[in-house]
This record gives sequence, structure tokens and C-alpha cells, in this order.
Amino acid sequence: MIVIPLIVISGFQPTRAMLCKADEVCLREWMSATSRWAAAFAAFVTLFALRRQIAAQESQIDHQLGNVEPDMYVRCTVGEDHSPVAQITITNRNRRPFSVHYLEVYTTTNRIKLFPHLLQIDGSDRFQDAFGRPGAVTNCFLPGKEDGKGASTAIITCFFEPESEPDSVDESGLARYQAKILCHGRLHGDKVPPCVLIAEVELVMLSL
Repeated sequence: MIVIPLIVISGFQPTRAMLCKADEVCLREWMSATSRWAAAFAAFVTLFALRRQIAAQESQIDHQLGNVEPDMYVRCTVGEDHSPVAQITITNRNRRPFSVHYLEVYTTTNRIKLFPHLLQIDGSDRFQDAFGRPGAVTNCFLPGKEDGKGASTAIITCFFEPESEPDSVDESGLARYQAKILCHGRLHGDKVPPCVLIAEVELVMLSL
């Protein structure tokens, strides 16, 4: 934008004839056009910032109204018998109740089965009548979050069984599996589609 007016006002006639009319003040016209482009660019930047602000406000309003998906995270730890387990924690901050149906594991190169065997909701043990069935979860119902009360939390402890070679084995003989845990469930309400929660975890066990 700076170079063009300099070329025009330098008196190079072919360039001047191409970019300016004979009876106009060329520098003034180009400077005027530059200001309009600068204003358009500034407006675009402002609209982009406003869009991000509106999205943040909508997210905050959804959280206040209880229209957010339940949260899930997974960690690999050891159970009471010192065997490796995957501990899945689900917190329901939605105003609707949430039911967990079954769990799946996805990896890039391996197959891993999950066997849920212990379920706690808000610190209380719940009976699991599907023990031994891969991925099956029963009796896992999380009430919706009410105003002034804390969110309901479920902790599902699962044995896991790899069916192929690990992604890596470290010097201490620990086999490591990079995996994604998928939790299939449903938020209860009118015309609410099934809900799938996803969390990444590294599952570790002694190399066989």
C-alpha cells in the first residue's frame, strides 16, 4: 500500500495512466482507498473477537443451566489385590440424570477388554450383576445436578485384558498400552440422543 502511491507520484506515466485518471489527485484517492481497507480489516478482527466472546458466554450459560455433557477421566492404578486396574470417574453436571450402559477400549494397534467389577456412586457401593461380561455396566444411574447441590460422581473400577502385543515395554518390564476409553450412556429427557464420553489413558501392566 505504501509502495504503490510512491510509484504513482514518482511521475512514471505508464503506471500513472494505469492506476489513476488524468483529472484526479492520485495520492489522495489511493490513501482514501487504503483507509477503507484498513477499516474493513479492523471490523473483521473485531467481529472475530466478539464471536469468541459470545461462544464463551454461551458455554458459561450452558454450564449454569446444566446443559453440559458429563465429565469423564480415567487413570491406571492397582486394585485391592495389587493387580492393575483402570479406574473410570464420571461426574454428571447436567440437570438431567445420566445412565452408563457399557464401556469400550480403542487403540491404534491393540485390542483390550475391560471387565467392570466395582461401582461406587457418591461414595456408596452399588451391586454389579454383569460381572465377567466385557464392558457391561449395570445399576449406574447418576442423578441430575440440582441448584445448590454438588454434582453426582460414579467411580467404575475395571480389570483389563490385552489381546495383543503392547505399544512399548520399558526397562523395568512394564508393558504400556495407549488407549481411548469410550463410555456409552444416555441423558434422560425428551428426544435426548445417546451420549458417548471419551477419555485417553495409558494402561500399564507387567509384561507377559
